[in-house]
Amino acid sequence: MSMVHGNVWGIWWWRITAKGIIVDNLRKGRCSLPRYSRELARDHRKQAAAVHEQLVKRGVPQAVPVELMYSGTIQRTGNRFVVPRQWNGFVCSGSLCVVGSDWVCAPEFCYLQVCGSIRFTVRESLAEWQCLVILVELGCELCGTYSKAISKRGFKDRITPLCSTRQLLEFLGRMAFEYGASRAFDALRWILDGLRSPMETVLYLMLCMPQHWGGLALPRPYANYGLEVPEHLWDKTSKRTIVPDLFWPEANLAIEYDSDEEHTGRDHEDQERQELAQDMGLKVITFRNSDMANLTRFNAKARSVATYLGWGALPLDAAFLLVQKTLRDMLMYHERWI
Repeated sequence: MSMVHGNVWGIWWWRITAKGIIVDNLRKGRCSLPRYSRELARDHRKQAAAVHEQLVKRGVPQAVPVELMYSGTIQRTGNRFVVPRQWNGFVCSGSLCVVGSDWVCAPEFCYLQVCGSIRFTVRESLAEWQCLVILVELGCELCGTYSKAISKRGFKDRITPLCSTRQLLEFLGRMAFEYGASRAFDALRWILDGLRSPMETVLYLMLCMPQHWGGLALPRPYANYGLEVPEHLWDKTSKRTIVPDLFWPEANLAIEYDSDEEHTGRDHEDQERQELAQDMGLKVITFRNSDMANLTRFNAKARSVATYLGWGALPLDAAFLLVQKTLRDMLMYHERWI
């Protein structure tokens, strides 16, 4: 029987191989995992070692082992490159996908598995809220158009999201009594569709996560929301739409994230885009890497965001600032949790 990739390795499999893949086209009705036996695991281990070597060349960290999913009782006969994982719970239709000769758990199923195993995966002493932050960040990646594969930019663009918050909710509804589902539902409340880069995700989380997690608890925005340029402005620009990184339609407020690196040499283009947005009646606030690195500057701009949203004063006392710094450091200065 074919081996089935899953858990953290399944997440990396999707990161590396799924740039232009439409996941719904790959889902299969098969709803069972191979039953574990020593002989089957030995055969799979030989195949998986070759797959591991191949994907490491394409960017998977060497330390991430191939995790193969089985039903039944597992005897730990793996090695540091191939690890068998046990799943004796329900497996609903559409949980497994096939690409060529490879079977892999669907992104939603991999996410559920990670939610159940995160404390063993991270291997650090984290509070429950910190585990949830990691899972929200991962969920935003799966529902966004980027993947945190190794590259010069630290991520790669993806043509279509691997899943959506609606698909995650529907999947978790069918798997609601399985291990990890409760934690997955808690994280799902904060996952946002449509983010295009890890730093957009960091900015969203720092603005909108609950205050006891270090966020500012601002209202949930839309990510990369397309706005049509009115016809009376067509003579000023060739653009017919603008796409703010974060957008609150009720306040006509747009937030742009520009990394300092990308900003170099683009002052004129950025100014033109902001003038166009202002001509459309939008209020625009731009965040950069330097703002994220300096919480005093970040909070000064966040106050402006809160004012435009009619949100009142922000809770910037010493206790909150300590938790906020912990959140920022988790999101920006840890190379990769998963």
